Amino acid sequence: MGKKVRYEELFPHEIEEIIRDKPVIYLPFGTLEWHGLHLALGNDAIKAYEICLRVAEKSGGVVAPATYWAIGGMPHPWTTRFDEVLISDLFFAIFEQMEHVGFKVAIALTGHYGLEQMYALKRSACDFMYRSSMLVAPLPEYEVACEKGYRGDHAAKWETSILWSLRPELVDVSKLGVNLEEPLEGVMGEDPRVYASVEIGRDIVNHIVDRLSELTHRMLNKTSPLDKLKFIRALNIQADVLAGIMNMGSEGYAILGGREYETFIQHLWMGRYDEAIKEGEGLILKLKTPK
Repeated sequence: MGKKVRYEELFPHEIEEIIRDKPVIYLPFGTLEWHGLHLALGNDAIKAYEICLRVAEKSGGVVAPATYWAIGGMPHPWTTRFDEVLISDLFFAIFEQMEHVGFKVAIALTGHYGLEQMYALKRSACDFMYRSSMLVAPLPEYEVACEKGYRGDHAAKWETSILWSLRPELVDVSKLGVNLEEPLEGVMGEDPRVYASVEIGRDIVNHIVDRLSELTHRMLNKTSPLDKLKFIRALNIQADVLAGIMNMGSEGYAILGGREYETFIQHLWMGRYDEAIKEGEGLILKLKTPK
């Protein structure tokens, strides 16, 4: 039996011991949203929660229950959408309560990564850290796996593979049929019937768990006050980039998928904050420069 890491299942003496030894809280965020005919509606939060469990079991800390209320979503049935201000306030309140409990680091992992959701999560984390001693690392799981080719998709190769490896009973690719010429409703990315597999999911999940474990250790043990200020600055720049991309519409997505943005992400989550700031400022300039 693995170590107990689920917040709601801990006894008071158990959480007290964990906070004393490894004061890290993992906060999984997602939504209830159409993910094709083949994935469970709660894919995003389930994915984030299961990844957080594996990181906590490997590296210590506590996993909070998943939050299923989010901003944005596909224009399909059975999808819930909430106001940006409401959810931003919710993010901030959750961070406040986790600091109140005694945690020093929060890994806020969102499996739902629409631009509005990511912007709100990152900006809320920055606003919170300016007035708090707790560190918050807000990110979608792909930001520590882009070097493996995972840049985020929707119910396509990567999300299907990941959920398949984590919760196979929640994936049924046969629901998509066999006609590869027919477009898949609500699927954005490589066709999961052709490219998804349990093995791909297992490999990328293991990589994400390793990277998040490294991030947790660095945030808890190797982040000076100056590092914190640089980290917040880099995150704010990323939020500005996301806001600029949203304002540009479809043209901005080329920047999101570009090499410069990938380099920025890698610097950020490897703790190379000076390099991240420099790369991010270049992205801001690129967004402001008319073509």
